[in-house]
Amino acid sequence: MTLMSFPPLFRQRRWLLAALVTCALPGVVSAHHSFAIFDQTKTVTIKGVVSRFAWTNPHVAIYVDAPGPPEQQFKIETGSVNALKRTGWKANVIKAGDEAEVTFKPLKNGEPGGLLVEIKIGDTVLTGGG
Repeated sequence: MTLMSFPPLFRQRRWLLAALVTCALPGVVSAHHSFAIFDQTKTVTIKGVVSRFAWTNPHVAIYVDAPGPPEQQFKIETGSVNALKRTGWKANVIKAGDEAEVTFKPLKNGEPGGLLVEIKIGDTVLTGGG
């Protein structure tokens, strides 16, 4: 059965639906990659120990335990795996137990975390990649 065998009203609605879905997709895609939750006007630096390094998409995350008071665990987001690979990162570049100095754009809601600017582990300096 071809599209031409359907009544004209059905064909018009089908094309209208396709056009609406196509127009809506960029908004959905850009909403996922929004950095609106981070305060781009501030930069924070902490020192601590990496408790976990999650090499996963859509964003790699670094969990850092910072001494207090109060002691806190920060979740630091980075770019995607592909973006980080393009800047030289590897899955084993950061390990649990690494002592790190992390600079990031903090979350606007005040929770411990943010968007990575750079991380220093020993003599290695890595940037956010995305």
